[in-house]
Amino acid sequence: MPIGTDSNTWLWLSLSGFVGYVLGDFCLFNSYVIIGSRFGQLFMTLAPPTAALFGWIMLGERLSLLAWTGMLITITGIGMSVLGKGEKHKFSLKLPFKGVLFGIGAGMGQGIGLVLSKVGMDYYALSLGEGNSYIHTTLPFSSTFIRAITGTIGFVLLMAIRRQFHTLPVAMRDKKGMKAALWATVTGPFIGVSLSLMATQYTAVGIASTLMALTPVMIIWPAHMIFKQQITIKEVAGAIISVIGVALFFIR
Repeated sequence: MPIGTDSNTWLWLSLSGFVGYVLGDFCLFNSYVIIGSRFGQLFMTLAPPTAALFGWIMLGERLSLLAWTGMLITITGIGMSVLGKGEKHKFSLKLPFKGVLFGIGAGMGQGIGLVLSKVGMDYYALSLGEGNSYIHTTLPFSSTFIRAITGTIGFVLLMAIRRQFHTLPVAMRDKKGMKAALWATVTGPFIGVSLSLMATQYTAVGIASTLMALTPVMIIWPAHMIFKQQITIKEVAGAIISVIGVALFFIR
C-alpha cells in the first residue's frame, strides 16, 4: 500500500500512470492487434530515446552528440525492420500505417511515463524520509499501485467514451482469453513494471531503459516458436541495431 505519500507523489505517479498505462498501453495493445507483438515491441526501443529527450526537457539532463547518434541508429534499426521495397517507390511500409502510428505512440508513452515515474518516486522518497528502510524497499511496488489506480480509472473512462462496456461480459466468458490476460497482467503490469521502477531506483534511468529495450531481441525466438512467425535476417539485424542505438545513449 502507498503509505506516507504526499500530493506531489500522487500527482506525478498518476500522470505517469495515465501516460504509461492508459495512453501507452492503449497504443501498444492496438499495435499488437494490427502488426503483431514482435513489431509492436520493436517500436518500444523508442522508449529510452524518448525518456532521454524528455529528461532533457523536464529535468535539464544534457544530451551528448553520442546520444543524438544513438537516436539516429535506433530509428535506422526500426526502419530496417519495417521498411521493404515498394513497387513504385524505393521504400514502402510493409506494415499497416495505423499499426506503425500505434507502435510509435506506445514507445513514446513508455518513455515519458518512465520519466514521470522517476520524478514521482523521488518525491515519494523525500516524503518518507531516511528512517524506514522497509518502505523504501517496497517503494517501487507502492508506486506501481498508484499508477495502476490511475490506469484503472483511465481505462474505465476510455471505455465509457468509446461505449465499449458491452464487451466486458463477452471477454469474461472467454476462459482461455481471461487466463492469458491474467498471466499477462501478473508478468507485465505487476512484476515487470514493479521491477522496472526498482531498476530506476537503484540505477540510472538510462541504464534501466537500455536493459528493458532488449525485449525486441528476446521476443524473436518465442514469436517464431509460438506463433510460427517467419523471421528474416534483416528484421533480426534491425532489432539488434535498434538496441545498440539505445545503448549509445548512455555510454559515458
